[in-house]
Order: sequence, then structure tokens, then C-alpha cells
Amino acid sequence: MPNYIQLVNHNTALLAGMLVLPAGVAGAICGPLGGRMLDRVGARRPIMLGISACWVALLIFTLAARHLANPFIATVYVLYMAGMGTCMGSVMTSALRTLADNQQTEGNAILNTLQQFAGAVGTSLSAVVVAQSQTHLAGSQAYTTAVGTQNAFIMLMVFATVIWFSYFKVVK
Repeated sequence: MPNYIQLVNHNTALLAGMLVLPAGVAGAICGPLGGRMLDRVGARRPIMLGISACWVALLIFTLAARHLANPFIATVYVLYMAGMGTCMGSVMTSALRTLADNQQTEGNAILNTLQQFAGAVGTSLSAVVVAQSQTHLAGSQAYTTAVGTQNAFIMLMVFATVIWFSYFKVVK
């Protein structure tokens, strides 16, 4: 999102950072709320609610990717990160509950490593998709970045759809 804000909307890095900041706050607030929901009603509801919010945000971004105004980006990104905050802690807690007490430490280390690895892979793949569009399409940098961003959102939507169905089948 910061690259889009800078390259497509022609804003500064400072403004780009300020526009994504509320989403980070939303994710941080929704983490404990998702945990409270997990404690009250089980893992399924916060996980499905969170991944559904992420999916909806990705759909909105995909459909509007070539014409994202800064306030729109900030608003939809808040929905995305709120969804991430709601589901990620619940996913990890739910997974760790399936392990014996003597396996909790190793399970936590594995899940944290996988989360970092998945984030790095997702970011790298998205950057590659955007870079390919910037390199191989004709047009201004703003146009090719917008098209590449839309393609990256499509890829992320596919991933989110697979995750949604996986969670729907596995998490009870």
C-alpha cells in the first residue's frame, strides 16, 4: 500500500506511512478482541470473522485497484488489518491447544517462524507481481504500478479464498 500511495497517488513516504498507521492500530486493537471472542465462543467465530473481513477488503481493493484514493485506501486497509488482528492470534491459540503441554514451546516457535516466513513470501510475491507489471507493461509508472497492484490483489484473493475454505473445513 505505501508504494501505491507514493507511485500512483504521487504522495510522500511520510503521508503513505500515516495513511497505513490507523490500520496497524486497528489490527492491534482487534487482536485482544479476537482473543476474548475465542475464550467466549471458541476459535471458529473469530477466525472466520477475521478471514472474511480480510477477504472482503481484498475484494474491494481488487475491484477498485486502479483508482484508489488515499482516504479509501486508509478505510479499506483498516478493515483488512482488523480482520488479521481478529483471526491471527486465534489461529495460533487454536493450533497450540491441540498440542500436549510439553510441546507448547516448540509449537509456538514453529508457528511464529511460519508466520514470519509466510509474511515474507507473500510480500515478496506481491512485489514480484507489481514489478513484472512495471517492467513489461507500456505506460506511465503510475499506470503500470496500479495494474501490478491489482494483479497482486487478485493473487492475494486466491490465497485468502484457499485459506477461508481451509479454515471453514478444519476449525470447529
